[in-house]
Amino acid sequence: MKSRVLSFASLASPLARSQTQAIIDQIQEHLPRVTCQLNVLPTPIEEKVKDDEIFVAMSHAEVNYLEQVLLKEQARLVVVEAADMVVPLPEGLAIACVPNRAAPFDAFLNRQGLIMDEMEGGGRVGVMSMRSRGQMSALWPDIDFEILGGGVDKAMETHMHKSEIDGLIIPAAVTEHLGIQGIVAEIFAPEFILPSPGQGILVIISRAGDSEAREMLADLHSADTAVELATEQAFCSRMISDQDLPVGALAKAENGEVVIVGATGAGINRVVVNGNVDEAEAVGSGLAQQILCSGESFADLLEAEFPDGLPDDPDEPGEDAVVDEDAVILGDFDYDGDEEDETDHDPHDLDDLEHLKSLENMAGIEEKKDVDPDEDEEDSYD
Repeated sequence: MKSRVLSFASLASPLARSQTQAIIDQIQEHLPRVTCQLNVLPTPIEEKVKDDEIFVAMSHAEVNYLEQVLLKEQARLVVVEAADMVVPLPEGLAIACVPNRAAPFDAFLNRQGLIMDEMEGGGRVGVMSMRSRGQMSALWPDIDFEILGGGVDKAMETHMHKSEIDGLIIPAAVTEHLGIQGIVAEIFAPEFILPSPGQGILVIISRAGDSEAREMLADLHSADTAVELATEQAFCSRMISDQDLPVGALAKAENGEVVIVGATGAGINRVVVNGNVDEAEAVGSGLAQQILCSGESFADLLEAEFPDGLPDDPDEPGEDAVVDEDAVILGDFDYDGDEEDETDHDPHDLDDLEHLKSLENMAGIEEKKDVDPDEDEEDSYD
C-alpha cells in the first residue's frame, strides 16, 4: 500500500525552514491529497564553529547532519540549497527531485535604498563568497567588499539589525524565500554579475531506495534544471569543490543542448562550452579545463587568492610560474550557442582531453568586451 505522507526534515533557521516550506507549498498545490509533515530540528553545530564557514543556508556539517537523519529513516526528504550541497552524496542517498530554477541573480540590500553606483567611497558591503567579492570589486573599486561567514541568516542580522555594514549582496532567490524583496535596492542580471554555481536551485534529497517519493515528486521535477545542476556541479568538482574560489558559472539547458559560461576573478574573461544534454557532466568538466588552461583565468584565481600580491616564498606560485598564454582565446556567453570556432589547446597532462574534444558542439572562445553596467540586458530567465 502506498503511503501518501511525505515527511521533511529541516533546520530551524529562517532560511532553511522557508526553503523547505516553499517546496511543501508546491507539492500541496500539485498534489492536494498528499500530506506533508515538516519536522523542524535544532542545529547540532555550535554557532562559533559555523561563523567562519562560507555557505548560504546550511554549513557542510549541517548538511551532513540532515543526511544522517535521512539515512536513519527519521524523515523521507530534505531540501538543500544546491550551492550548499556536499557532492557526491553519501551512499544510500539520491536526488529525488530538482524543481524549476529560480532566477539566478545577485541582489543588493541597502537600508537607505541606494543602488551600488550611489554608494560613497569607503563604504562596507558584505558578500557571501570570493566570487562575489572579485566581480564586485572590479566594478566598484572604491567600495570595501567583505566576505561574511555564517550564512545568510547571520549576514542579515549583521546588516539589518546590527548595522555593522552599509549593504549586503545575497542571491535574489533567497530574498524571495525570506519575503524581503521589498528591501532589495538593486538586482544584477547574470550577464552583468555571473552567479555562483547552483545559485537559484533547490534540491530535494531522499533515500536511494525510496522510488515512491520520487514518483510523487515527478510533477515538480524539472529536467532542464537537473541538467543545469549536473553541469555546474561537474564544473565545481573539477575546480576543487571543497574550496571557495573566485569562480562564477551558469548553465542553461534548452532544446536538448546545455550551454555553460564561466569566469574567474573580475568575471570579464568569460569562457563558454556547450554540448548535448546527455553529456552535461563532460560539458561542465570541459569548461573547468579550459579555464584552468587559460593563462589569464589562472592569473585571476591567483590575484583573488592573494589580493596583496603573491607570496615571496619560492615554493609558492610566483613570477617563475610558466603559463601558456595561447591556451585559449577568451569569449562571450551565447545562450543560443550559435557562435562556434575551433581553438587549439595544449593542457599536457589532462588525460581526458580526447573525450572533451569529442564534443561536437563545444563552443569556441573569443575575447569578451567590457560590460557596460548602464546597458539594459535582456533576462534569459523568466
